[in-house]
Parts: sequence; C-alpha cells; structure tokens
Amino acid sequence: MSLVDILPNEIFLIIFDLCDVYTLLQLNRVCQKFYHLSNKTLNQKSNHLLVTNEVSEKFRERCKPLLSSYNSKFITYYNWKYELPDMNYYHRDEFVIESLENMRSIKIKDMCLIMTENATWFYVKKKLAAFNRSEDGTLTGGRIIGLCNCQFSSIAYCNDIIISGHVDGSIKHWKIESRNNINNIQQLKAHSNVYGEHVSNIEATPQHIISSSSNLIKIQKNSLEDDDFAEENETIYSVKKLIQSISLDPTGTKVAASAEKSLLIYDITTNCKEMDECINDNTCSQLLWQDPHSILMLYKQQVKKMDIRTPAFVRTWDASVLDSNYELYSFSSDYLYTIITGTNIGTVLLWDQRYNDCVQTYDIDCIYKNPIYSVEFDSTHMYAATRNEDLNELLFKERYYCDRAKRKKYFSKFV
Repeated sequence: MSLVDILPNEIFLIIFDLCDVYTLLQLNRVCQKFYHLSNKTLNQKSNHLLVTNEVSEKFRERCKPLLSSYNSKFITYYNWKYELPDMNYYHRDEFVIESLENMRSIKIKDMCLIMTENATWFYVKKKLAAFNRSEDGTLTGGRIIGLCNCQFSSIAYCNDIIISGHVDGSIKHWKIESRNNINNIQQLKAHSNVYGEHVSNIEATPQHIISSSSNLIKIQKNSLEDDDFAEENETIYSVKKLIQSISLDPTGTKVAASAEKSLLIYDITTNCKEMDECINDNTCSQLLWQDPHSILMLYKQQVKKMDIRTPAFVRTWDASVLDSNYELYSFSSDYLYTIITGTNIGTVLLWDQRYNDCVQTYDIDCIYKNPIYSVEFDSTHMYAATRNEDLNELLFKERYYCDRAKRKKYFSKFV
C-alpha cells in the first residue's frame, strides 16, 4: 500500500493548499485521488480571486458570461491585475458635450452609464442610448437611441426597465422594443411634477422608486399602471443641506443618503428613520451600499468603508498616495472584494478591499486628461464614460496560454 492510500484526504488538502496553481495542475494528472483533491483546492483558490467572483446576486445581474471554471477565473484575473485588456472606443459622434462643468459642483450629471446583463446604457444631455451585449459580453450592433424633450439627470435599472430622472422634476420609464428587426428605446410612462427642480439621484426596487432633489428624498410606487396611486409620491426626508447621493441596501428595504457632513438611513418597510448621524469629515459625493452592514463612501481623494452598526469608518483607500493630483469622480463595486474608481485625469484605479494599496491603474483618456464621469464593470468587462469619449470598453476575457513554458510562468504566480 502506497503513502497516497495511507494518508487521509485532509492532510493532502493542507499540502495542496500550499502549492501554486501550476503545481496543482501537474498533480491533477497523477492519479484519480489527486485529480479530485487538486480540483477542490483549485476551485477554492479561484473563489477568492479579485474581480472574477460572482458571489453577490447584485453583481451577477450585470455579468453576461459567468466564469464557471477555475481556469477561466485565473486567466481573467491575470488580465485584470497585469493590465492586459483589449480596448474599444465608442466616440461621441452626434453626442457632442458642450462645456461640462465640474461634476462635484453641480447635481446634474451630464453623463452616466449603467451596465446590465444584456445591455450597457448611458445618457448624454437629452439622449438615452444603449448597446446590446453579445453572448460573450462584448457590445454588439449599433447604438440604440431614445430621445427626450428634457435633459436627463439620473438613471436607475430594475426588471429590464430604465427609470430616469430629469431636470424638470419628472421621472420616466424606458425599455428596448424590437419591431421588424429594428430596436428602439420606447418611453413607457412618465411621472410629472415629482419635484419642482431636477431629480439628482434615483434608485428603484420592483415595488418603489426612491429619488432625491437638492434637499428632498421622495418615495413612490414603481408601477406602469395608469392609476392615481402610481403618481403619488411621499417625502421621507427634508433637509436644508444639499443631498449628494442616495443608495439602496442589497435587500432593497433601506435607503442611505449623504448630505453635508451627515449620513441618513431610512427604513422603507417600516417608514421610519433609522440613522441620522453627523460625520465630522468632508462631504461624501457618492454612496454605494456594499452589504447589509457596510456602506462605501466616495470622497475627493479617498474611498471609505463605514460599518453602520457602530457607526465608524473601518477601512480607507487613499488615491492621493498614488498621485497628489488624483480626484475621484466615480466608483463601482462587485459587492465583495473589488472597487473601481474613475479619476479626474482620465485613469481608472482598481482596488482590492483586503489590501490598502491600489492593485492596478488603467489609462483611459490620459492624453487629454478627461475625467471619468461614470464607470461600471463585471467579471470580464469594464466600461468608462469620459468627457472626450462617450464610451470606452475594456475586455479582460480569457486568453489561452497553450505553450507549456508560458503556462508555467503564468500559473506559478498563483499560490
């Protein structure tokens, strides 16, 4: 009887966990027992990689190609970490943007994008546009256009419907419609006179639309039905301070709002204020509810993570350490490890929440130093909207490393 048969599986798993991926792939070929044990270890290692996780349901909603094998996960992660994307540029063409102001000084975002499983949406001024995504996740076909008589100021996505806020205080519903092999964006319904001014932020659940103007937060029924109740909206928060951002928690039952040096949390189900904390810090420009207990907050040069049970900041990622000229204009998360931030000088920064240092920097529009006004990503793609280019697509899809020497050099990096 050999040593392989005598030692228990638990011992081999401890040993295998210390091996790099290339060694595990070699052990994979030794015998049937090693095949199953090495596969188990490889799967465990691949589940902790940056960017390529699909643990969060909210993140999976925008992941077109789901990475099911550890091989594709390791290779895709490698492409992210070592800045090996394929890049496509979708120029502004008819979307001419005239004299954009600093995004921080106004609450009307002239450009914003949302990434979903089947499309990438974005607006510029009075135009809503979408690109369909192919089976592998890349953009395909021409741009689908929807026109509006009033400028867009915010958008949200829920159940294949885009919900938009506008500078005249209205809220509208949109959907891609296909007729005679031609796609167009059709307006489904409009809620007029929701505010007396622009809708600066908007979030949506299947039941509710939560929106904000400069100093009000309102909630209304999310419905396409033409009834009086669907048009009603209730103010749930009123303050003299400027409301910068709102964000729904992952369960869609609570909304957080940032105002000048303060944070509000409101429970939608019980119709009561859960938190109204004064934060002795700079004003947060954007919120992102990470998980039921923590919120990511975007500042001028930092991303901070707050534990709302305390409440206290538990982590800080500082962009000024990389470059004192960096200002953060936008960010997105995979709701587990990864944060991606857009800067004022045309670069995108990749962060791993388990570490303090930036993992990678991607140059999107560094020649003209155009700000990244909006950024979204899934496991294999990243999209960035800049002042100079409408939309930039970076592809980190799996590449095959067939040469044995290249495979050894590549896979031995992962321990």
